[in-house]
Order: sequence, then C-alpha cells, then structure tokens
Amino acid sequence: MRTATPCTSPLSARLLALLGCVVTLALAAPVTHSQTRLETNSGRTYEGEIVFDDGISVEIEWGSASVKLPYAQLTPMSQYRLRRDKTADDADSQLDLADWCVDMTLYTEAKRHFRAAIEAEPLKSDEINQRLTAARTQAGKELLARAKSLAASNQPGEAHRILGIIVQELPLEPVASEAAHLLAEDVERRKQSTFVRKAAPSGKDTVPESERAKRRNGEAYSDETRALFADVIKSYQRMLERTQKGLVTSSQSSSIKEFEKAIKDGAKLRGQADKLRPMGVENPEIAEALELVDSKLEDALVDCRIHLADAYLLRSSYNQATEVVNHGLAEYPHNEQLRRAKDRVTSAAAYDSGGGWRIRGRRR
Repeated sequence: MRTATPCTSPLSARLLALLGCVVTLALAAPVTHSQTRLETNSGRTYEGEIVFDDGISVEIEWGSASVKLPYAQLTPMSQYRLRRDKTADDADSQLDLADWCVDMTLYTEAKRHFRAAIEAEPLKSDEINQRLTAARTQAGKELLARAKSLAASNQPGEAHRILGIIVQELPLEPVASEAAHLLAEDVERRKQSTFVRKAAPSGKDTVPESERAKRRNGEAYSDETRALFADVIKSYQRMLERTQKGLVTSSQSSSIKEFEKAIKDGAKLRGQADKLRPMGVENPEIAEALELVDSKLEDALVDCRIHLADAYLLRSSYNQATEVVNHGLAEYPHNEQLRRAKDRVTSAAAYDSGGGWRIRGRRR
C-alpha cells in the first residue's frame, strides 16, 4: 500500500512557511481604524488612528505620539462610536448595543439600533419589542429624574425641554402624567410671575414674593405700567397656554399646529412691545419692563421652537425641523439651547434617527 507524503520541495516549503507567517501576523495584528476622535470625561480630546482596542482600553496614535486610555475615562459618545464600529449587523448584536446605549442615556442612538435589529431580523419582533418596552420605561424614569434635578439647579429651560420629550415621545409611560403635571405647573408659574406683576391679595396667588418680577431697585411696577403692558401680558400668557396644549395633545398634527400658533403669538407680542419702545427712551420703568419682556419672550420662543423641532423629528421630517431651528437662530444667534437643538437635528438627519420609540416588524 502506498502512503501519501507531503511535498518537501524547497519552493513548497518556502511557500508554506510564508503562508504561516501571514496567518500568524493577521491573527496578532492590532485593530486599525480610520481617523477617529476621542473625548475624555476630563475634557481632553485626541484625534488619530486607533491602533489597539480590546473593549476595555483603547490606544490612539497620531504622528509619532500615542496614548492608551481605559474606556471608563472616555465620554459615553466616544465609547459608543468605538462599540458601534465593532458591532455586527445581526439582531442580537444590535440589541445588545441598544441596551448599552440606554444604560448610558444615549437614547437617540438606542432607538437607532432597536430599528436596526428589527430590520435585520423582522421575525424577532416580539423579543425586540419586549426589550424596547423595558428600555422606554428605564428612559422615562431617568429623564424625569434628570428634569427634576435641572429644575432644582435653576436650569428651567432644559428641564422644560426634557419634560416635553417625555410627554411627546413616551406618552404611555407612567412618568408621562407626572411630566405633564410638572409642565402645567411651570406654565402656571410663568403666567403668574409674569413681568410687571404686583403682589396679589393673600390667598389668591401661589407665586412666592421672591419670584415676582420687580424693578432693579426692588420696587413693584406701577399700576400705570402694568396697564400699559396688559396686551403684551395677554399675548405672552396665550403663547404659554398654546405651547402647553401642544405638548399634551395626543395628535402630532395638532401639536404642530399649537406650536405654530404659539410662535405667531410671540411675533404679535414682539410687535406690541416694539410700539412701546419709544416710551422707554424717556421712562426708565418702561425701559426695564421692555427688557423683561424681551428676556421672557426669548425663553418662551426658544422653548416653543425646540418643542416644534422635536415634533418634526418624531415624524422624521428633518428639513422642517432644521428650518424651525434656523429661524430661531436667526432671531437669537447666541442662544445655547437652540445651538444644541441644531446639533441634535443635524445628527438625527445624518443617521436617520428621527421617529419615536415605536418600531414595527413582520409578524409570524
């Protein structure tokens, strides 16, 4: 019986040795990515190529320098980009990344990967929706706690925006009713503490004295000035009411219409205030009241435009959302809330991550 023996010619031996080296090098090669930007929790930024990444730490190289960083020192968004680039397209991998995003409060990214999971394996829709439901509940609780913390730290604008997100995107979650109640309280407080308001009789007003709008000298505005601004106050309060109605209505179309009406009220308010400006040249009290009007109008208009942009994002109407924010920036180019809203809209458009927490897949 003949026995097969391997070829031992010099050429074959060299080829086999070369192949073995290639395989060994391939298995041992470090991770190489394209140009990457990493931000740390301490505020440092690094930009270069990833030359090592084991999921626990990452090494980034630029020029002749490099640095190795633990994942824990990176911002959640930097960690996300690294994880995203290594995540497979199958449903289980996308779901795991979505759950991680929820834990890191990266909700826009989480929604994106829940959708990717259902697109990858539509027949897993039952399991995916179960995990999505848990994610919605977790997100709602975290957002409500964050909104309360922001309100307590004197950041009412951002708190108002987050409460609006809860009632718009998570209307069926238990926290939505509490968020709507807090929004209503906020609107009522704004209405009652409106500019040039004098103290009301005891028991007829819930606004603390410390929250009443007063002149810079600490005195209340005169009855004459309050009467002069009566129409301005009325337009302001109607604007707040329409914004509130837009947040709590169950119809997206109705929400958008209410926000648009509120913005028109704001334009009307500005026109009413402009007619009073000549009087402010000679009257310091009226000049102070006008400054207060401008400040409160900016806050109310910015809130309303951001809510309207978010409503368009729920529809994945990126062009309309962009237009709404751009109009706001044309009016208030230095407003940080609008700038952040512009970044959110731009990111949502780039990754098609609009829409809410609802996904659909084929049923068995």
